[in-house]
Amino acid sequence: MLTVSLLVSCAGKKQPAATTTSTDKQWDQEQAELQYRVLRAELKLAKSNQAYLVLDFQRNQLEIKLQGTTVWNYPMTIEKTEASELHEFSERFMGSQQNIMRPLLFKYLFAASGRTPDSILAIISGATMFPPELLQRTIPERFQLKWSDDIVLDIRTDVVGKPESKWKNTMVEIRRAIAGSLGDAYVTVKMPKDNAITLYRAAVIGLPTLIYPAS
Repeated sequence: MLTVSLLVSCAGKKQPAATTTSTDKQWDQEQAELQYRVLRAELKLAKSNQAYLVLDFQRNQLEIKLQGTTVWNYPMTIEKTEASELHEFSERFMGSQQNIMRPLLFKYLFAASGRTPDSILAIISGATMFPPELLQRTIPERFQLKWSDDIVLDIRTDVVGKPESKWKNTMVEIRRAIAGSLGDAYVTVKMPKDNAITLYRAAVIGLPTLIYPAS
């Protein structure tokens, strides 16, 4: 009788819920495959002697790398951009083929001030492996980097400069407005002058660009 009583007593008690561990979580195969392709692309770029740009939207950081080593980086200060816009930028960059790397298609300088001293150009050249004679000497106030499919990164500084061409600036803004009405990917980043100078110099047409898409 004692044994039966104990069994009934135990059956009446609620058993503690089973605890879940990290291994019980659902495996996100699509995300894992994406991370694998990003890592493979970066390893391929690291084996080359060419500098490349990294848009790391997972850590909100821009980087220039050479042979896998970061030679320049800047934690992004996003202006007038919500997380949804970073996702839109990432999705447009990757496209239907899920590309995680594109060459820089276009660079446009809206306004600039003064000239960069040769001594600074020599430092930038040494860090980025770009010949000094190919590096522009202007100090940018605002410039845009553009990839195919109307993907634009708009860089702005506190420099007060002169427009390179008011007419061209107007035409670029009109084209951007048209592209925006049809759907584009546009992110504005505010950065200090010195950081912007390096990015502007290194961002030559054709520069390989790798994205770590916003998660």
